[in-house]
Amino acid sequence: MVKVSDAAPAPKRRDSTRTRQRILDAAMEEFTAKGFAGARVESVAERADVNVRSLYKYFGSKEGLYAAVFGDSFANRHDGVIQAIEQVAEDPARADTLITAFHRALADNPAFTRLMTWDAMSVDPDNPESRVVAADVRGEMYTREIALLREAQRAGSVWQGIDPDLLLIAFMALAIYPMVTRPMTLMISGQAPEEDEFRIRWDAFLVRVGEALAGAPVPAAVDRLPDDSVDDNRLLRIAARALARAGLVDAYGHCSLRVDDSAFLVTAPMPMGLLTNERGTVVPVDGALPEGVLGEVRMHQAIYRRRPDVHAIARVLPPSVRALSALGRTARPLDGFGSYFAPSPPLYDVVGLVRDDDKAAAVAECLGDASAVVLRGGGAVVIGESLPQAVVLARYLEDASTLDLAASAGGGRVKPMTKREAAERAVWTGDILERMWAYLTHGDLEN
Repeated sequence: MVKVSDAAPAPKRRDSTRTRQRILDAAMEEFTAKGFAGARVESVAERADVNVRSLYKYFGSKEGLYAAVFGDSFANRHDGVIQAIEQVAEDPARADTLITAFHRALADNPAFTRLMTWDAMSVDPDNPESRVVAADVRGEMYTREIALLREAQRAGSVWQGIDPDLLLIAFMALAIYPMVTRPMTLMISGQAPEEDEFRIRWDAFLVRVGEALAGAPVPAAVDRLPDDSVDDNRLLRIAARALARAGLVDAYGHCSLRVDDSAFLVTAPMPMGLLTNERGTVVPVDGALPEGVLGEVRMHQAIYRRRPDVHAIARVLPPSVRALSALGRTARPLDGFGSYFAPSPPLYDVVGLVRDDDKAAAVAECLGDASAVVLRGGGAVVIGESLPQAVVLARYLEDASTLDLAASAGGGRVKPMTKREAAERAVWTGDILERMWAYLTHGDLEN
């Protein structure tokens, strides 16, 4: 038999949860009515029917209570938004409900919407330590919503040609703008945004906008600059970190992605394994390097000029590739990985950094039509029809070089593939590329 004393803690925990929620509800009323500066902790305690000491026990300070109110409210409001995006990703026919979900979730409390806007405007743009309230909670939530919007785009549910973070900003703006600018809404429409008639009209308008998202092409007026694509920058960072995790680069190395015939996007000039949210730099295929771009990026320029079929480049420093080059040779096609470089990648037999246009052009010429060129004592430059392919080929080149070194060290007769054998093996069918790319990028922070 369970004793009453044994069961006593459960009601206390429930009481604690209820008390905390009463304080949050009371604080929401106080902050939205008076703002942060005007709100009084004593008034919150009185509304919640608790003493001030209990309030501080739960939240520590007025600032802590303010952050908790915002974090709790944002999380609760965006539950509906997240659910709506998930439903649209599964069923494209529901795209017309997407923006109205934002409106209903975010605009049901005009006072809170205005308080949220006032808090955002209070952030000092010149102070990197100044942040919006509940920034951590909101940041995680927005990241989740952007990822879901990207899934919806891949499913064909919403516009595929617009960066998902910009879509999120647009949806939120449409949802809350009438509330944030209440006097203008009243002046223009003759109705206050909290009135039922206006909300019905606004929801109907948002449904029409949502319908345009369902499989409609991107309006011609929406243009994209080469460095505006969040997806390109994200892919570049994922590729860079994959190269670092595979041990193909260390403090040095870089990779790039062609964005059009005249420009490419190259990683920020820092160790690729340390990239988090840095954007790349757009570099012209012809012309001077932008300020801050590493000198060896001239090799990318020269290769993109010479090889219109190349859409990505990885400048890597794999240890086995470097060891073979010190012996004056490159990997032979001894297995499937080596077959992609048969009969063997060309060797640029000049020691030193490639930081001028003449040397860069010489490297591009040495590369010729091959998939990689090895720089004696300096790693390799690997190209691909896509950035995932360039990363995968960089891994294959290192694996082939490691095998060649091991086979040579054995002292026996080494038997490379014939030209025909290598050609038959060097294929991409059967998800060969996709599987290795998935392996190399598994666990990436943006994947």
